[in-house]
Amino acid sequence: MNSAIQRRAMLLAAGVAAIAGNAAADTVSDFQKIMDKYAAALKAGDVETLVGLYSPKGVFMRDEMKAVVGQDALRAAYKEVFATLKVDLQFTVREAEEAGDMAWLRGVSKGTVKILKTGVESKQGYNQLVVFRKEGGAWKIRAYLYGATSAAPGQTPT
Repeated sequence: MNSAIQRRAMLLAAGVAAIAGNAAADTVSDFQKIMDKYAAALKAGDVETLVGLYSPKGVFMRDEMKAVVGQDALRAAYKEVFATLKVDLQFTVREAEEAGDMAWLRGVSKGTVKILKTGVESKQGYNQLVVFRKEGGAWKIRAYLYGATSAAPGQTPT
């Protein structure tokens, strides 16, 4: 009888682990879809789609720039980006986790960034940390932080 109870306990534990593993995979898949929309909007220079991915109090932080907070400020920041750069990046979610109405992902991106004024195009790579909040049943970006994984042309890594 002891071995039957142990066997059931092990089966139950294996089932819980399998469910948790599937939930983690689903979470990564869900956030990968959001980051794919983000990438498509970046490539298209689509400010309104980008802003729509953020919560009303969304925050965008990038290298050597003050944090941008709120949808009006986000809109202005992305317009500034697209006035100076053409961005074509692909995002890969490395891990993601949900906790109630909050979630986060750690990801990487790589691709090309072209400086419109000079026509100089370079390969770039970035690390991302994105915090999400579920609002109205949909995940919205609450905070997006990224940093370059390599120096831009003419710069040394810090």
